[in-house]
Amino acid sequence: MRNNRLMHYAEGYPGGWQEILPNRAFFDGGRQEVGREVEGESAGVPWAYAVEEDGGSRVTLRCWVTLPFTPLTVEKTLSLAAGESVLRIDERVVNVGRDDVHFIWTHHPAFGSPLVSEGAEVLLPKGSRAFNVLRYERDREAPAASFEEPVEAVSLPSGRKKNLRMVERPVPNGEACYMPLKDLEEGLAGICQPALNVKLLLEWDHLTFPSLRYWSSNDNEWYTVALEPSTSWYSDIGDCMRHGNCISLAPQEERRFWLNVRVEQP
Repeated sequence: MRNNRLMHYAEGYPGGWQEILPNRAFFDGGRQEVGREVEGESAGVPWAYAVEEDGGSRVTLRCWVTLPFTPLTVEKTLSLAAGESVLRIDERVVNVGRDDVHFIWTHHPAFGSPLVSEGAEVLLPKGSRAFNVLRYERDREAPAASFEEPVEAVSLPSGRKKNLRMVERPVPNGEACYMPLKDLEEGLAGICQPALNVKLLLEWDHLTFPSLRYWSSNDNEWYTVALEPSTSWYSDIGDCMRHGNCISLAPQEERRFWLNVRVEQP
């Protein structure tokens, strides 16, 4: 049903994993836009679903929804096989409107303690370069390459440098970090926690989602690391369209995406 619109996916944010679709969008011939204040309606509307079991060897959850505002239909399949430590996610998005839809699509898995703690290592895709989008949005006329930074020394708003591969200890009044990554040579990221003898990995189609959005906070009350596969390293849909950094679907055109969550020993 398309009659209720979510205002924002993070209203009453509970942590966990949200699918932010759309993260931003532009459609109806430019007359409609999903901006910063109204993003992620897919995370706040009810989905239809069906559970299927294959003789005890595999369980599959099929979910589908038509978004109430943005003219997109989403189908998602999550499957888990007996004896495997991999959750497989396959998705299909279709433009069910009468005009082109331009949008950013992001998954938002946020991880906390005990997986996230001092001594854990954040695993980033090969080739990753940080794109300081906050600095970019203050000076869009500068060359885009001037906003790229090494993941081992990104610039935070406070002026402090941060190594994205390290998990910092929690402190009172800690600092948040938001830093999209680009130039990925693979879709593979995760968190390795030696204290638990656990490595959690995200594997995804990096040709469809060529960015990983990194978000962390080392505040005592908000201690988390989020690794967010995304279609874009820009935040504004206008920037995405200018730089060819978003998904654009014609009426009835579709886009597919896959993502796996794997747990193994280091």
